Amino acid sequence: MIFRGEKMKILFIGDVYMDQGRIAFEKYFNQVKNDYKPNIIIVNGENMASGNGLTEAIYKDLMTKGVHAITLGNHAFSRKDASSVLDYPNVCRPANYGPGTPGKEYVTINYNGQTITIINLLGRVFMRDQIDNPFTKMDELLSKIKSDYIIVDFHAEATSEKYALINYLDGRVNAVLGTHTHVPTADNIIFPKKTMYISDVGMTGVKYGIIGGEIKQGIRKFISGVSERTNPELSGPYQFNAVLLDFDKMKIERINIFE
Repeated sequence: MIFRGEKMKILFIGDVYMDQGRIAFEKYFNQVKNDYKPNIIIVNGENMASGNGLTEAIYKDLMTKGVHAITLGNHAFSRKDASSVLDYPNVCRPANYGPGTPGKEYVTINYNGQTITIINLLGRVFMRDQIDNPFTKMDELLSKIKSDYIIVDFHAEATSEKYALINYLDGRVNAVLGTHTHVPTADNIIFPKKTMYISDVGMTGVKYGIIGGEIKQGIRKFISGVSERTNPELSGPYQFNAVLLDFDKMKIERINIFE
């Protein structure tokens, strides 16, 4: 983990969930960008295309808005066109899929003579994907990545797994940011060896859905026990959740907008 002494502020926006998430993103992105003035902007976009990863149109739209990198998660391969979408510059899928998996394990951005590397990892606890160990995968990646800043998006369910990873990586990367549960946590802290951390950044989308899903359907599933593909909640106020990593002030700040 290296600091060049230059000012660096990185904005990371939590899971943008389906069409309503994109509306919430459109509504508050410029406001947040203008208020916090980040140098680099990262978006978790794994749910942006109807809950299943990205499309070319969404990717291009984010790039024109000034987004520098897009991370994914367990829906990285849910779309039929996933392989071609994963070829786009500045998109990284979870690095701990096996050898030969389409897409980039990490993305490195150059900014004013500094390099910022973004790594996406998938957790294994309570997750269904057959993936490699995220801890040993990070050992492999860190043995070859030389960058001024290394930011990890850990897309995982269990907070215990997230806390284990931050303790494992403290002092080896600049930030470990949790995604996937869609619920923002209040544990934005800096670990003893100066790595920034939060268990979950939260989601961008409807405020009162069931982690973005339709309320009626979510309640029905818990009462009946019958699994259904999640429909989005289409009404109600919005939320926008992000964190700002300020490496000049050595501070990780939550940005939680709830209408």
